[in-house]
Amino acid sequence: MTSIRVRNALVLVVTTLVILVGVWAVQTQFGAAPTVQPGAVTSVSVASDVPAPTVGDLAADFTGTALDGSTVTLSELRGQPVWLVFQATWCADCRAEAPDVATLATTYAGRAQVVSVYVGEDAATVKAYADKLSLTYPQVPDQSQQIASAYRVMGIPSHFFLDSSGVIRSIRVGVLSPADASAELDALLG
Repeated sequence: MTSIRVRNALVLVVTTLVILVGVWAVQTQFGAAPTVQPGAVTSVSVASDVPAPTVGDLAADFTGTALDGSTVTLSELRGQPVWLVFQATWCADCRAEAPDVATLATTYAGRAQVVSVYVGEDAATVKAYADKLSLTYPQVPDQSQQIASAYRVMGIPSHFFLDSSGVIRSIRVGVLSPADASAELDALLG
């Protein structure tokens, strides 16, 4: 009788493990985005001795190299609204919202510019990530964290919505729903 109970318990444990490993394998293999709550944020540590930007400030100018080799200079994007998204490839919250950001970048193309800045990451890592997700808008690796430092990024994803003059009109930290992001962009477009 005892050997039957042990055998049944062993079968139950093995079956549970097989199911858990299967779920993990499917999510890993197919790159399933993690489920997160709107507003979810991942803390990052970026050294900075500049004051944090606030709504109404002129956005700190920067120049970075996008994955396609082009130079992205924020001040050269003036004339249209800009949505700066600070994120990282390892950030679950960032990965969860990436498809929505990509869709909105396409939806607002020609009317607003979306630029993703990857905090503390090199070009090879960002390229592999962007290629996997087919991201077509500018992706700027910020390995030295100079750009993130200028914006005092403390959590990712962080969103800075700039008007066509380069003035910060909204700062949002955490995952944004597509509706919230669209509302921010629509407000910039008037």
